[in-house]
Amino acid sequence: MQKSGQVWEELTPWIIGIIVLVLVVIFYGILSGKLSGMGDFVRNLFRFG
Repeated sequence: MQKSGQVWEELTPWIIGIIVLVLVVIFYGILSGKLSGMGDFVRNLFRFG
């Protein structure tokens, strides 16, 4: 059984990587001017019916 500290040591790089990936996508959307298009895509993706 792993201790709690070991679990966080393994999860921390993954959490940081996901946050950086999201920030890069948002930054790209701002620079390219396609951020509103991405918002529309996500809104339509979660629309049911």
